[in-house]
Amino acid sequence: MFQKLIAAMLAPLIVLYTFLPFLLGNRTAQTSPETVPAGLHSVREYVAYVEEHGAPAYSTATFVQQIEPLYALLRTLSGRPRPTPEEKHLNAHIDKTLSELCGYIAENSSIDVELLITTLPNLNAPAELAKRVLRPDLKALREQIFALRDKAYAADQGLLGHLLYLLGVYVSIIREVAIYTVPAEEDGFVEVMMDVVYDDGERAVTHPGIFINPTTGEVHGNTDKGMVDLGFDVNVYDLLIYGTVNCWQRSLGFGLLYDLLADATPIYNLQTLRFQFHYNNKDWMIQAWKGNYGLAANGFEVGIYNRPQERIGTFYGAASDDEMLPMQAALYHGDDLLLQRGPVTHWWLSAFKLTKVIYLPQTLTLRFAITFPNAQMQTAFLKAAKGQNAGRVTCTADGLTVQCVF
Repeated sequence: MFQKLIAAMLAPLIVLYTFLPFLLGNRTAQTSPETVPAGLHSVREYVAYVEEHGAPAYSTATFVQQIEPLYALLRTLSGRPRPTPEEKHLNAHIDKTLSELCGYIAENSSIDVELLITTLPNLNAPAELAKRVLRPDLKALREQIFALRDKAYAADQGLLGHLLYLLGVYVSIIREVAIYTVPAEEDGFVEVMMDVVYDDGERAVTHPGIFINPTTGEVHGNTDKGMVDLGFDVNVYDLLIYGTVNCWQRSLGFGLLYDLLADATPIYNLQTLRFQFHYNNKDWMIQAWKGNYGLAANGFEVGIYNRPQERIGTFYGAASDDEMLPMQAALYHGDDLLLQRGPVTHWWLSAFKLTKVIYLPQTLTLRFAITFPNAQMQTAFLKAAKGQNAGRVTCTADGLTVQCVF
């Protein structure tokens, strides 16, 4: 859930990028005719339409258009406001295997990864300005940052290591990026590689930590912390993103602040339930979410958290390995099954499906099932469901498994 905290911090930038094109006179059409169907004459009619049919998901094309003002601002601040066409975008490209997979995603959702990569704005201007003014030894600076990166990797801080790598690459001024695949040791998989050419002519090949099975669409990282240690793996053909057991979010547990900040952003539109109960000398909370994620996906989460009974406040730690429970869940819009995940033993069952249409959370139905280790924990959960969420959820028991409809 900590990714919601990050999203909240980025929300002002997203809002700024949304409105700057209009403030600067860039008023090209950003909505298709399907966005506002003909014949709707009132807010009530529009809301009724969206409840039944959903709304268009946020697209990569719109994002690319909306970051143009930021690019123009950076160029202006660096004293180079009018780039040539060749300078406008970063020289980045991908190979055929990746292009085909990206094409499938683009065809079936609002996300076009290849478009994003090949139209990345050339943000070298600040680094070039620093080079002109400060005249640093870029190679020495890069090596110092990469030394910190290596220490992070050695300390099993993969995500920090990746961020330091990107920082080292950026300050070196990027001239070309090639992203391609090579056969991996794992049968049927290929590994994604990245070849970067720096301003000083040196180049480096790196392993971001992404492995793809082009046949099944499965994408995972080289650790149990997800692709690039971001905490998520993917299935391309299912358009599904899901959290791994040992993702970085696990160490951050859950606090009410995460939900409050998420609700304050335009990135999430969620409904949630909390089941709080006492069991085995601990306070437990099982929480479920359903709704829209990142403006481009419908999804759900079911998290298991606990804490010592003497602790007060709203913070809970994530369940440990021996406290994880078998879970499965499916998300529906009416009778249409949108996505499902499990059965799998987890502390945070999560799945987000990239889509062309996002639905209001109140029009979605989340059906999830949890198998408890004994009758005592099951009874405590059912009591919480009945007492805290009456009228919002229906839970039925089948042996030690509880099935809930939210």
